[in-house]
Amino acid sequence: MAQSVGYIVAATGPIIFGSIFDLTGNWTYSLMLLIAIAALKLYMGLGAGSPGKV
Repeated sequence: MAQSVGYIVAATGPIIFGSIFDLTGNWTYSLMLLIAIAALKLYMGLGAGSPGKV
């Protein structure tokens, strides 16, 4: 069940990026979204990996 939800979430990425490209005619905005998501994941990962009690 979790894997199928993960596949559905992962499948939305190309659709969103393609839609942004179709609307703007430029890959810049799609790449900016990708960088923003990567920065958010880095921030969350650093917080999750920090030492401490849970």
